[in-house]
Amino acid sequence: MEFVENGQDIYLPNSDPAVTTVRGYKRFMVGLDIAQGVDRTAYTIIRDERYPRYSDTGHQELGPRKRTVVTAAHIPPMSYDHLAQVTRNLMKDPNIAGRAYLAVDASGVGRAFCDILNTKSVLHTRVQMTGGDADNEVRERDVRFNNVGKVRLLSAINSAFHTGELTLGEFEARDLLLQELESFEADISKGGRMTIDGGTDFGHADIAVSAALAFYLSDHRSVGAAIGETMLAGYW
Repeated sequence: MEFVENGQDIYLPNSDPAVTTVRGYKRFMVGLDIAQGVDRTAYTIIRDERYPRYSDTGHQELGPRKRTVVTAAHIPPMSYDHLAQVTRNLMKDPNIAGRAYLAVDASGVGRAFCDILNTKSVLHTRVQMTGGDADNEVRERDVRFNNVGKVRLLSAINSAFHTGELTLGEFEARDLLLQELESFEADISKGGRMTIDGGTDFGHADIAVSAALAFYLSDHRSVGAAIGETMLAGYW
C-alpha cells in the first residue's frame, strides 16, 4: 500500500469513487522538563501515529493507534534564552517540523521560560504540575495554563506502558528512562493524598517527567488545533 503524507495527515489514495478515503496521521509530541534546582533539563519525543487501512469489506478504516517513545535526552546547562533557541531548533528539525507539538513544564521558573518561548514564536502548551490529581485549565494574563497533578501525569504514563498503549523504541537514553520510571514510589500523605517521588543515582527523574508531559499532550483534547510556529496566534 502506497501512503501519501501531507504534513501530519496520512492518506491511502483510491481512484474508485465508491471508496471513501479516511485520514490517518503521524505526529510528534515533545515534552520539555525545565531544570529547577539540582534537576537537569530534559526532553522526550513520542511518535503518535494511526494509519488508514482496508477492512474485510473493502472499505477504508483507521488502523490501531500506536504511540512510541522515539528519543529522549538531557540538555546541557545554559541560559534560558539559549535554551529557548535550542527548543526552537528542535521543533524546526526537518524530521518533525510541521507535525510536532510541544508541552513545557511551566511550574516555577518554567513560567519565565515559556514567556521567552513566546518571544521566539514557538507555539507550546504550558503545563503546571500540581499536587493531588487535578486536571484543569486556567487563564492568567490571557495565557492558558493546564494545571495537572504530578500523580496523574506519572500514573498515566505508567499505566500506558503496562497496557501497551505506549512502547519504547531504540534510543541512547532508553535504559535511563526505564530506570527513572522504575524508581518512582507511591506514598500516602498525612492528609490522605497520594504522592509519587523518584530518581536515580544520577539525579532526579527528569527524562521520565518529560516523557509524561509528552504523553499527556498526546491525549489533550485540543491537540490538532494548530501545528508549527505562529506569532502568538493561540495555544493548543
